[in-house]
Amino acid sequence: MKLFLTTIKVLTILSLISIQPLLAQNNYFFPTATALDARIPTPEQFLGYPIGTYYTRYDQVLAYLRRLEKVSDRVHVESIGKTYEQREQVIVTITAPANYAKLEQIRQEHLAQVDPSKPVLGNTAPVIIHLGYGVHGNETSSTETSLLTAYYLAASNDAETQKWLTESVVFIDPALNPDGRDRAANWHNSYHSFPAVGDPLDKAHQEAWPNGRSNHYFTDLNRDWLNLVQIESRNRLAFFHKWYPNVQIDFHEQGTNATYYFEPSPKSHESPIIPQFLYNFQVTLAKYHAKALDDIGSLYFTKENYDNLSPIYGSTYPKFFGSVAATFEQASSRGILQESANGPLSFAFTIRNHLATSFSTIKGAVAEKSGLFKVQKDFFKYALEQGQKNPAKAFVFGDNNDVNLTQKFLGLLLQHHVEVYELGEKITQDGKTFDKGKSYIVPSAQPNFLIVHSIFEENALKDSIFYDNTGWSIIQAYGLKYAKLNAAFSKAAAVKNVVAETGRLNGERSSYAYLINSGDYNFTKALYQLQLKNVLVKTSFKSFSTTVGSQKKSYLPGSLVIPVVGQNLSPDSLYAVLKTVAHSANIDINSVSTGFSTEGIDLGSSNIKSLRKPEVALAFGQGVTSSEAGQVWFLLNQQLNLPVTKLDLQSFARASLNRYNVLVLPAGNYSEWDKATVDKIKNWVSDGGTLITFQTATAWAVNQGIVKEKLSETDNFSRRGDALSAPAVAVSKTEEAIKKDNPKGAELPARPVKTVKERLDYARQEDVEGSKRINGAIFLADLDISHPIAFGVTSRKLFINKNGPTLLLPSENKYATVAEYAAKPFINGYSSKANIAKVAGSAAIIATGIGSGEVILFADDPTYRGYWLGTGRLFLNAIFFGNLLNGGYR
Repeated sequence: MKLFLTTIKVLTILSLISIQPLLAQNNYFFPTATALDARIPTPEQFLGYPIGTYYTRYDQVLAYLRRLEKVSDRVHVESIGKTYEQREQVIVTITAPANYAKLEQIRQEHLAQVDPSKPVLGNTAPVIIHLGYGVHGNETSSTETSLLTAYYLAASNDAETQKWLTESVVFIDPALNPDGRDRAANWHNSYHSFPAVGDPLDKAHQEAWPNGRSNHYFTDLNRDWLNLVQIESRNRLAFFHKWYPNVQIDFHEQGTNATYYFEPSPKSHESPIIPQFLYNFQVTLAKYHAKALDDIGSLYFTKENYDNLSPIYGSTYPKFFGSVAATFEQASSRGILQESANGPLSFAFTIRNHLATSFSTIKGAVAEKSGLFKVQKDFFKYALEQGQKNPAKAFVFGDNNDVNLTQKFLGLLLQHHVEVYELGEKITQDGKTFDKGKSYIVPSAQPNFLIVHSIFEENALKDSIFYDNTGWSIIQAYGLKYAKLNAAFSKAAAVKNVVAETGRLNGERSSYAYLINSGDYNFTKALYQLQLKNVLVKTSFKSFSTTVGSQKKSYLPGSLVIPVVGQNLSPDSLYAVLKTVAHSANIDINSVSTGFSTEGIDLGSSNIKSLRKPEVALAFGQGVTSSEAGQVWFLLNQQLNLPVTKLDLQSFARASLNRYNVLVLPAGNYSEWDKATVDKIKNWVSDGGTLITFQTATAWAVNQGIVKEKLSETDNFSRRGDALSAPAVAVSKTEEAIKKDNPKGAELPARPVKTVKERLDYARQEDVEGSKRINGAIFLADLDISHPIAFGVTSRKLFINKNGPTLLLPSENKYATVAEYAAKPFINGYSSKANIAKVAGSAAIIATGIGSGEVILFADDPTYRGYWLGTGRLFLNAIFFGNLLNGGYR
C-alpha cells in the first residue's frame, strides 16, 4: 500500500508538470532560480512537452540547442563530425560574450598548461569545463539534462550565473553517442504508457537486443577513448586536444536500485601512474557535489565500484592529460517511471540529479580554478619527470613488410598528440631490425609520457577487483614489430602528419603474373577488391623469392599470385584493375614476367592454390553477444568493404545456408538451437563450408559434437561480463598442510583425510572472488606461422586478449593447433596465479576438418573491441583461407 501511495504521488507530480509546464518544470528543476530571461525559450516551450515526460529525439536536441544559439549571445553550437548513421556531433560552447569574442586567445593561453616550462595560468583566466552527456545511448537522463543545463546558462541573470559565465568556458556535448541515443529514445517512446507503468517487467523497461547502449556497430564508446576505433571517438578526441579541459565530467546511469555515484573512487581502482595529487583534487570538488545533492535530498555514494585506472574511459582518459575528470552515475528509470528498492524512480528525478551535479561541477570549478590550474601544470611536470626516469628511454616501431599497419599505428599516436620522430639511423634491438625511413621512434621524456606508457608498457596489476579490461597496451594489440630502447638513440625530424602513401603497380603490363606480399595488413583488403572484380587470385602456401625489375623480392606464405592466363579479363583490363586496387588498398603490386623463382616454389607449383570469394553470414540477434557481433560487422565493413549478411538466430531453422561459404558465430548462448539446426550446420560444414567460432560459441560447438576437439578439464569458469570467474570450491587440507599447522608433531589422522572446508570472513568476499576473474588480461601464445590462418605474420609470438571463459585442449591432430598459450603466458593486466596456470598450455586457436569443410575455433575474441588487429588479421585469414585447409593431414 505504501508503494502504491508513493507511486500515486510521483504520478501526481508528473501530471502537474504536464499541466503547468513552465511553472512546474522550473520549480522542480530550478527551485532557487529568480532571474530567468523570459525571452529564452525553455525546452518544454520549444518541444511541446515537459522534460522527463518523453524521450527527446536527437534531432530535436540539436534543433533546441540551435534555437538557443539564435536567441542568446552566450550560446554557440559547433559541429565536430558525423556518426555512421549521419547524425551530427556537436559541442555547445557557453560563456560570457566577452570571453567568446577572444575565445582563440583564451585557447592559446590555456594550451600553455601543457608545456612544463611555462608558468601556471593566472587566476584571471577562465577555467575550462567539459560536460559530456550520454556516451551510453540508453543512459538517457543525461542528454535531457544537457538541454536544461544549456537553457539555464542562457537564461539566468543572477549574480552567480554571471560569475560562472565570466570565469569559465563551458563545453556541453549533449550526446556522445547520438545513434545509440535515438535507438533507446525510440524504444522508450514506442512503449510509453499513459499513465506510466512502474513494473520493471513492463516492455518499456526491457530494451530489445542490442539495446541503445552502444553505437551503430554495437561498440561501447566508453571503452574507445584510447583505441579510437569508432568515428565518434575520433571526432570528440580531436576536440579534447584543442582544449585540455581542467574539469571533464562523464555522465552515466547505473542500476535502478542504486542511488547516485560520484568520485572519488576506491584507492584500489586508481591508476598506479597517475599522480596522487590529481586524485586528491577529486575530494575537493566532491564537496560541491555532495552539497548539491544534500540540498535536494538525494541519496548518493562515493569511493566504491568504478574503475579509475585506464585511459579507455571518458572519465579517465582526460586524467592522463591533467584534467580532473570524473564519472557521475545516476540510478536509471529506464522508462518514465520504474519501481526500485528506493521507491518509485521517475525519469524527471534522474534528470534533476544530473542537473544538480552539472551545476555543482561549474560552481566548484570556478571556485577552485586556481587549484585546478596548478594541478594541470604540476601534472605535465610530473609526467615529463616520470618519462625521464623511465628505464625505457624510447620505443621504436615499424615493419618494412607492413607499411599500412605501421602507418595506422603512427596515426593513432598522433591523434593522442604523442611526440613521434623519424628514426635517425638503422638499428637492431632484441633481434629486430628497424630501418631508417620505415620506422619511427617515441621518446619517453615528453609531457605526454603517461599516455605513451599506456600504449607501449606492460602493467602487471596486483589488485584483483577491477570493473573492466586490465590489459590495454595498444602496441601488443596491433601485433606490430617494436622494441624498447634502454640507451641513447638517434632521432630525426618530428612527425606531424601521416603521409598518405599510395600503393603502386610496379612494372609494365605483364603477360605472365602479378604478385602481392601477404606481410601487409591490407593484403586481404586487396584480395577482396580483386575478387569483387571477378579476378582469379591464388595464394602461395610456401614462401618464395623472385626478381622484380632488377631487385630480388621475397614473398611470405599467403602471398597472392594473379596469373594473366585463365582470367575472364583481357590483359589490358586486368592491368587497369590492378592499378586501381593498388591505389585503393594502398598496397604495392609487382609485375613479373616469369614463373621461375630464384628461391622457393615456382609460380606453377601445386602449393599455389586458387581462392574462392567469401560469402559470409554472421550470427546476429537475441542470444548473441552484441559487442562481438558488432566487431565482426565493423571489421568486415570498414576494413574489407564486405557486405556480411547479419543472420538472426531465429532465422537459422528456415534459412538456406547454401548461399554462404563462411559462417561466423560470435560468443553467445546458442542453447535454443535444436538438434535439427545443429545437424544442418554440421552438414553444411561437411559440404565445404567454413565455420568460425569465438569463445562460448567455440565451447558450444565442442559440446554439440560439431567437432571432436575437447575443452580443458580445468574449464570451470563462469561468465561474468567480459571476465573469467571461477566458482568457489571447498578446499581439502593435505597432510603437508596439516603438518604445517601442527609444528609440534601432533599425530596425523588416519587416511582418508577429513575434508576441512575453507572459511573466510564475509567482508573478504569481493576481494577473494574478484581474484578469480581475468578482466581482459594480455597473454602470450606460440603461433604456427606456417599455417594458413597465420599467413602474413612473421613472429611466432602472438599476443591475445583473454576475456572469456573458454579453455581448449590442444588438438590430438598434431597439425591442427594453430596457436597454443605459452608455458608462462601472462604478459599484462591482472590474473591470479591459478588462472595463469589454467591458461598455460591450452589451445588458443584450432583448425579442424569435417568432411570437405573446416571449423576454426578461437578460444577468445580475435576482434576484441575492434583494436586487436594482431588477432583480427588471423580471423580475416580464416575467412579467406579456411576452405583450403581440408587437404591437410587429419
